[in-house]
Amino acid sequence: MDLYVTDLDGTLLRSNKTLSEFTVSTLNSLIDGGVKIAYATARSFNSASKLVRDIHFSEPCAVYNGVMTVDPKSGSVLSTARFSDNAAKLARELFELEKIFPIVYSYIGGEHKISYVPSGSRAAKFYLDDHRDDPRMRCVNSFDELFEGEMFYFTVISEKADERITKHFTAENGFFVNVQKDSYDEMIWHEICDASCSKASAALRLKTLCGADRLVCIGDNFNDIPMMRAADISAAVENAPDEVKSAADIVIGANDSDGCAEFIAGREKQKNSSALEK
Repeated sequence: MDLYVTDLDGTLLRSNKTLSEFTVSTLNSLIDGGVKIAYATARSFNSASKLVRDIHFSEPCAVYNGVMTVDPKSGSVLSTARFSDNAAKLARELFELEKIFPIVYSYIGGEHKISYVPSGSRAAKFYLDDHRDDPRMRCVNSFDELFEGEMFYFTVISEKADERITKHFTAENGFFVNVQKDSYDEMIWHEICDASCSKASAALRLKTLCGADRLVCIGDNFNDIPMMRAADISAAVENAPDEVKSAADIVIGANDSDGCAEFIAGREKQKNSSALEK
């Protein structure tokens, strides 16, 4: 049995962050019929679940670029890869050294919090404004407060790639860094997690949890390449950059043309036809 793991932004979601009626009805028909479909995204579960609430996802999904695995029905967190004490200490030292104020994702008193210094980054203002009413948001005024709790993710948003991030936050220092342009504007996101995490490791974990035989991954951006390479079959949507399309086994229709849903439905139809012929 196959497990389909799809990215969200730029892949399953259209360019206006919505799902078409065709995609919703097609995926729901497949899922209700027993096809295993999950998603892996850089978004938090809180953010992702609102965008895909109309789809009957039931298989575990991966959020925060693979850092967290969540049950999409209950919202229960199945696993979280937190930074070690040494990595958290080193991260604080590096951020302080370079005078960078990241957005910090952590557990404080058992609650999921997103901490930020309001004057830390003008480029992150749109993100903070968009999450103004989010109960997870935690405004602080110092590095001491910013780095409280059990941390598992850092985000730095800027107008251009910050070489200080890639210089310091290396695999040798215990970190994995994803740097890419936002799917909806020109801002550059630097997302930092434990070195053991990626969409690849998450997709393989989902495959095991679902008891699938084959992993089929679909994406559009550079952080999707690792899971494409880990997959048994990989597909890139037509709107993906050339480097991403080159990493995939096949190129399918664009996100604004229901490429992901059409690909999964077409593959399942072909498999069923082949089974009948036998």
